[in-house]
Amino acid sequence: MKKIKYGNKRYYHDELNDDFAGTHIKAKKIPNDYPYLRTNFFYKLWSFSLYYIIAVPVLRLIGFFTLSVRVHGKKNLRKIKTGAITYANHCHNADGTNMAAFVCFPRRMYIIANPDAVSIPFVRHLTVALGALPLPTELKGYEHFLVALDTLLKRRKIISIYPEAHIWPYYTGIRNFPATSFVYAARFNVPAVPVVSTFRQPKGLLKDYRRPCMDIHIGAPIYPDANLTNKENAKIMRDKTFDFMKSYADKPDNIALYDYQKLSEGLTSEK
Repeated sequence: MKKIKYGNKRYYHDELNDDFAGTHIKAKKIPNDYPYLRTNFFYKLWSFSLYYIIAVPVLRLIGFFTLSVRVHGKKNLRKIKTGAITYANHCHNADGTNMAAFVCFPRRMYIIANPDAVSIPFVRHLTVALGALPLPTELKGYEHFLVALDTLLKRRKIISIYPEAHIWPYYTGIRNFPATSFVYAARFNVPAVPVVSTFRQPKGLLKDYRRPCMDIHIGAPIYPDANLTNKENAKIMRDKTFDFMKSYADKPDNIALYDYQKLSEGLTSEK
């Protein structure tokens, strides 16, 4: 067992497009008639059982033992009586599973994901059953996709979105992101719920051998204004969400495992 070394450098060119997930999955095309909503009774029973009986309990244990996850502000979700969309920073490979097991539980959570999330043989059946909603490959598929989102939100489900799009493990900043995905909350007249994950120093006998522990902060729901357009509402929701994330990310006790540094154009590494 080796001690965890803090401050290793990670270099990036573009904070909007660089991805440090390291999965390198070849994404498959999502057909325009992709079955986002399954109606088969036995499939629905299997999906429910997989989610609540197997996945959530196991993921909560993993989260407790590996990240010592703590959730703050859960009351902000409890008071929402409609469907809702959470918007969170993307700083760990377990972000989606933590959202389901810790933040949204006991409500069912679905996550808007890139097509690569449903492109791995066999595994894709599990990710779909657990709530992955792959973005359409073509514009023609978006109408079908939007109907599915509308249906789930009317059923009081929670949909999770990571507007930063790409995973930067243990990154303690908030990357700039567009207001594009906030149009969903405005269009379907549901609140946008800001969520931000931060990291704290491990404690105990093995503290030098553990990576930073995680705190998840849930903000107050941001409701669309009926007097504004969807685009105007999306901009306001985006800005309030970004400000909420920054308010926690910028605190000095947010511990950085890696030192992310931007490369100058044309360079592949820096000394």
